[in-house]
Parts: sequence; structure tokens; C-alpha cells
Amino acid sequence: MKLHYLRGRHGGRVATFATATPIANSITEAHVMQRYLRPDLLEAAEVLDFDAWAATFGQTVTEVELSPDGGRFRLKSRFARFHNVPELLRMWHVSGDIKTAEDLQLPTPDLAVRDDGTRAPQTVVIAPTPQLLAYVADLADRADLVAARRVDPDVDNMLKVSGDGRRAALDLRLVDDQPPPGESKVDIAAEQIATIWAQHRDDEFLDATGAPHPVRGSLQIVFCDLSTPNPARWNVYDELREQLVARGVPRAGIRFAHEPRNDQEKGELFAAARTGQVAVLIGSTEKMGVGTNVQARAVALHHLDCPWRPADLQQRDGRILRQGNQHPEVQIIRYVTERSFDAFSWQTVARKAQFIAQVMRGRLDVREITDIGDSALSFNEVKALSTGNPLLLDKAAADSELSRLERLERSHAQARTRLRDTATNHSRTISTLERHIDALQTAIAARRDTRGDQFSMTIAGRTYDGRVDAGHALVQHLLQALHRPGPGTELPGLAELGGLTLSATTTRNHLQHGYAITIDPVVGVPGTTVDGSVAQLAEAKPTGLILRLENRLADLDRSHAQTVASIDQHYDETARALTQADKPFTHADALAQARRKVADLDAALDELVAPPAPPDGHPAADGEPPRTDAAPSVAPHAVSVPDRARAGGAVTAAPPREPRHPAAAAAAVLPSPRPGVSAPSETTRESPPEPRPLPQPVRRDTQPLAQPRGAHRS
Repeated sequence: MKLHYLRGRHGGRVATFATATPIANSITEAHVMQRYLRPDLLEAAEVLDFDAWAATFGQTVTEVELSPDGGRFRLKSRFARFHNVPELLRMWHVSGDIKTAEDLQLPTPDLAVRDDGTRAPQTVVIAPTPQLLAYVADLADRADLVAARRVDPDVDNMLKVSGDGRRAALDLRLVDDQPPPGESKVDIAAEQIATIWAQHRDDEFLDATGAPHPVRGSLQIVFCDLSTPNPARWNVYDELREQLVARGVPRAGIRFAHEPRNDQEKGELFAAARTGQVAVLIGSTEKMGVGTNVQARAVALHHLDCPWRPADLQQRDGRILRQGNQHPEVQIIRYVTERSFDAFSWQTVARKAQFIAQVMRGRLDVREITDIGDSALSFNEVKALSTGNPLLLDKAAADSELSRLERLERSHAQARTRLRDTATNHSRTISTLERHIDALQTAIAARRDTRGDQFSMTIAGRTYDGRVDAGHALVQHLLQALHRPGPGTELPGLAELGGLTLSATTTRNHLQHGYAITIDPVVGVPGTTVDGSVAQLAEAKPTGLILRLENRLADLDRSHAQTVASIDQHYDETARALTQADKPFTHADALAQARRKVADLDAALDELVAPPAPPDGHPAADGEPPRTDAAPSVAPHAVSVPDRARAGGAVTAAPPREPRHPAAAAAAVLPSPRPGVSAPSETTRESPPEPRPLPQPVRRDTQPLAQPRGAHRS
């Protein structure tokens, strides 16, 4: 509304937006940004309304994904592909000048090399406890009941299921007062943080003057959104601090971003983190996201949970991958509980990051874009690791390789296009130079010698034999034309010198006030024009202008030789460009193989969501089409990931479970939404070939927590 008002008063350009995340979470933001900045383009294209915009540029894509409970697969159609991309991006880039981190090449630290040899965030996979698996099973029952509308939304809904699932993946104590047996995510994170603290407690840093700072020690940043410090109840923040203190980290060096009560105290806390007085800074994305400047000593960043938006994850990582960090390498560690809601959380971020990458990294020479950026692939890797299903990790690796090869193919196609454009430009230049050759030859043939006493020049119909008189006359004619009102004057055929006709043009505006004299046969040929300003003309000697014109006539031979040489050079460049453009893509076979592999894995994943065979005694009704939905209304019809992993390649129907949640218990007495269909018996069917085992960077099994020496826990 404000921008509309300003445009009505001041015209079209009334605002400039500067943001690192023009699209942070949803496809609607691309349309909203265009509505803010260039609604006239949307209106001209008749896509000002979002429905029209989405119908023109968007496309729904059906893919296999994990259900929210993290234990089953389903088919889901989402708005995640774009067609008519050239038209979309042309409108987008009229108002948006996008520069990615790869474009800017800022001096930020590198990510440490992982065990697999890649520089990427490290994923710590935490084995689930039996209590967590039971709770996840309860989430599945609750989700089925909500989907079947067998429970009142005020009692239970998918928002509650999602919230409970995310909190349980972080720590069961957030949803259940009973402490989990064995190691929890907090325990493992505390061990990792304490180990890094011990390794870097004596790191030396430089102050603003370049001298060694008297305080040593690196900083670690910990992000946790699903819990907040609260002395009245158990929370992750206080528990993590106690765990770190028990492992030797000084209590005074562990600070919460929630402590400051105002901006001044917040600035003092961040200053303490930069000067080594804070060893571990724990906070949420909101408290430590945009504007947090603590990177000087940051050596590691820990994600205890997954934010809901790719932009939030980008802001988190930006606290350590930032200019001014004195570490050459840093670690980003993501803690993921296997077979929990973590899988769905990372999957959601991956889907959103995929969409954003398509818009930010799209190209004008394709009609559709579906490729995934590097950050999205990293999220998919986390999703695969957290499910415990090797097939998904194979899919993530295959997608990564396919994305790499498709980037190479696009680069090759772009290079071929550029080379062909280069050859075309050279051909056009050759045609222009050949016309220059003809003009120069004509001028040279008509030219006569004006050296010494042979000088003769005609100006405005009057012939002059002396250079001084001719100079005065020529200057006077030019000055008269320059002082005439108007933007400029054309003086065709003003003079004749050495057998060639000379024309003049004057220009008068706020940028230029001067003249240009051209030799008519070679107009446009470089190096054949005499020009200058009105001030230079008034101050110069009269003979100076005549000598410059005689030099131009004498230089026609040199211009001819240079033009001939330039034509030969452009012919060579044209041949070289066409030769390079005809070279085939060297990785074409590998790309075809990668596409086949991804297609095979997609087919294997599709089998995981195929509907189970009808149980004995309940054949499918005649004419009833097979069901393809991936979210059955009753839990026994779903495929369980743990069952498949233990069945040696066979998919086993999950046995019925006793509902544990009050909403599930209340709905247990309701009639089935599909009368006449009983629970299927335990059956198995043929599954895809067994994929390779899961290569896990860090694997923590559930074992009783070993107390550090000298530590005491109540």
C-alpha cells in the first residue's frame, strides 16, 4: 500500500530493497517481491494475481518423501518446479541483481575436511532409544488419526504432532519428564563441544592492532530453537551447561544469548565472545541470527535442531562462515537422531532450499529448472542419514553426482553458446572492416598531395592557398555553428582538402559542446576523424587544425594496413571459436549413466510406497482402481523403515500398535473409515536390490553415559 502510494506521487522507481534472502521459505515470496518492486511488469504480463502467476510459471511435482513421523514413505505433490523459466527470470532480474557467495568470493574460512574427503558440514547420527522409537510410533498413530479426521482438531492436530515430534527428536525430556536411558543428543553434543574446547583452549588470536591478544581460546556457537532457558523446568540450555561444566569447561565461559535484557548488554556479550571471555555461546536463531558479529574466534558451530526455513539455516551458518574469522578452517556439526522427526525436518528444509536454488541459480536458456543446489544436497544427506535407510543415502549421493554432471553440461552448453556468439560477432566485424577497406581504397585513390606549396583548400566555396588563412576561415565557420541555438548543427560538404570532401558536425548539450570533422569517403573508419571542444577550438592556432586534417589524409595508408591485419585476426578467431564450439561434451556417457541410476533409485523408492496386497478374504472390488496414496488412514498399511532395514531387503507391513496418546485412545473406539477392510496379515514382497551400507561420518550407539573423571551428577 505504501509503495503504491509513493508510485502514484513520484513515479515508478520509489524503493530499493537490499536483502540476503529475497526468497526465504515459500514460492509466494518470489511473487510478493515482484509485486513490491515491479508490479507494472506483472500487470503487463497479466500475472499480477498470484493464481495467474502460479498457473503460468509453477508446476506441481510428485515425489517420494518421509511421513512426518519419520518411519514411513509417502507420495506427495508439491509446488516445486518451474516452467517458462526464461520469461520468469527476465522479469525477476529486471528488479533483482542477485549475487551469490560463489560470485562474491569473500574471504571466509573453509569448512574442515570430513572423513569422506569433502568440505561440508559434519553430521553426527545418534542412535534412537527404545523410548524414542515407541514415541515415534505413537506419532504415527496420531498422524493417521488426524489424517482420517477421527479426532477433534482441538484435541490433536498435525501442528501438535509436528511440534511434539521435533521436541522428542531433540530430547524426550521436552515431552516426557522421564530421563531417557543411555546417551541423549545433549550428552553427545556436550562431549563433542568439550573435546573441541580442550583442543582449542590455547589458540592465540590477534587484536585490532595486529598484536597477539592476551586472552587465548576459541569460541563455539551452539544453536537450539526448541528450548529456552527456564529455571522452573528442565530445558536443554541448562542441561547442556551442566554437562559441559562436568567435562571441565569453565562455567563462566558458557553464556546464553537470552541473558541480555537490552541492546547494550547484548553488545557487551558479543564483545566478550570476540575477546575470548566466552568459550561457548548458546542461543536460538532469533537471538543469534541476523546481525550477530562474534566470528573472530569461532572454530565450531553446532546445530542441535533443524530450523524450519533454509534462510534460518543460512543465517546460522553465516555466524561462523564470515569475514573476520581468524581460523582458516572451521567445523559445522549437525546432530541428527536416527529414525526420528529430524528426518522430516531436514527433508522440509531440503525441499524449500531446492526451490530457492532454482530461482537464484536459474538460467535463461532452459524452459524448466529442477536442479538442486549444493546446500540442498547437504540437507538431503542429513535426511538420508537420519532415516537409517541406505537407499535414501544412495539416492542423495546419486542426486549429488547427477547435479555435478548437469552443472558441467550446462557450463559446456553455455560455453558453446558463447563461442558461437563470438564467431558471429567476429563475422559481423569482418563485414564492417571489409566495408572500411573499400572506403579507404576509394579515398586513397582520390587523394592528392598537399605538402608544401601544393597546399590548397576550399572552405564554403572559397579556395585558400595558405594554411593560416584556411585555418582562420575554418575556425570561424565552426565557431559560428557552435554558437547557434539548438542541440547541434550538420555542415555537410563544408570543405575540400587533398581531393577529398570534409563534413562537420557540432554538438551542444549539458555533456558536450564541441565539433567533429570527418572525411566523407571514410566516415566511421577509426582514426580518420578530427574533433575537439569549443574551448580548444577558440584557443588553438589556426594552422593547428589544418595540420591535423593533413595528417589524417596522410594516415589513410596506415589505417588501410591495420584494417587488413585486423580482418586476418578476426578470421583466425572465428575459426578457433567454431572449432571449440563443435567439441562434444566429454562427460556425456557419465551423465547418461547418472540419470539412469537416479531413475532406478526413484523406481526403487516408488516400490516402498506401493499399496500392500489385499489381505486374504478381502479381494479388491471389481473396477476399483489401485490406491496410490502414500498416507494410508490406518497405521498397519504403512511401510516401516526399521522393518525393511531388518528384513534383508523385504518390506514388511508394520504390526498394529496400541495407541498411547490420549487422542489416539479416545479415537480407538470410533468406526474404521474403510468399513469391511480388516488389518492385513504380515506379508512380504520382493524389494529392490539391497543398496550399499550406510557410510556414517560419526555414529553414536545408545550406551550408558560414562561420567568424566571427577564429575558429579545429581
